[in-house]
Amino acid sequence: MSRRPLSGALLLALMLLPATLRADDGPRIVDVVARGLTFVAPEEVPSGWLTFRLRNESGMVHFALIQRLPAGIGVSEQQAQVAPVFQRGMDLINQGKPDAAMEAFGELPAWFGQVVLLGGTGLVGAHQTAESTVYLEPGNYLLECYIKTNGIFHSYNPDPDVTAMVHGFSVSEEVSGAPEPAADLQMTISAAGGIELDGQPAPGRQTIAVHFRDQKAHENFQGHDVHLARLEDDTDLARLEAWMDWSQPDGFQTPAPVMFLGGINEMPAGQTGYLHVDLEPGRYAWVAEVPGARAKGMLQVFTVAATPR
Repeated sequence: MSRRPLSGALLLALMLLPATLRADDGPRIVDVVARGLTFVAPEEVPSGWLTFRLRNESGMVHFALIQRLPAGIGVSEQQAQVAPVFQRGMDLINQGKPDAAMEAFGELPAWFGQVVLLGGTGLVGAHQTAESTVYLEPGNYLLECYIKTNGIFHSYNPDPDVTAMVHGFSVSEEVSGAPEPAADLQMTISAAGGIELDGQPAPGRQTIAVHFRDQKAHENFQGHDVHLARLEDDTDLARLEAWMDWSQPDGFQTPAPVMFLGGINEMPAGQTGYLHVDLEPGRYAWVAEVPGARAKGMLQVFTVAATPR
């Protein structure tokens, strides 16, 4: 069947439709690949709502924390002035010298206190893919994974000529045009209330809005966040809880005790990120990267029931 050509007036009308009505309107995907101990990702992205899709092609757990850097600071400064300090501190913790470790952490540069953590895709197990959506303003940014293997942070490389698991990128003035995601469920996380969800996750793909009601530095100097873990019948929840504390020798150390399926990394109070999940029937847990997560309401087990036929 032949197609009649569009008239000039009709074509102009279609071009003037609001963006929300156009067929190509949808999420702006930023593909990030974890390959070995490196990130492969764009060096520039537009501003606005961005969906970071982390594809973990390695055999170990990773995550992609988004950090907004102060003006004039980039990957080279982070690798020279921050990563070695954290590694020296961790080495001292592993040697049973916590007081000396605290002194070592005191060597962090003054600009480090101006870094703003803005979410990003949470813990993702080997050969898994996860997505999260955040809103980014123009500026200079960094992706980082600080999981440890043999006591060494993935974000640190003793060879100064080799960049570790960090990736610098800029957010331009160009606006992505992507809409804010529509959420199926609302989650709130706070120091006072822990992780609170307004409904029950169901089988299949769904989007969860994660609202950071407040934010604070916990005992490991880390703010609260939320990660999704798939549990087995023999999963040791006490071990999972302990593993979530990076400041302990076995914390954030490969291999992970569970299969992680994504999450939302730390964000400032009042901000919202979106977690996109595709769940099968089974047993899961929401868990934050904080010490004593259960007592704080930040380790919660739930079950996704099979949909009745």
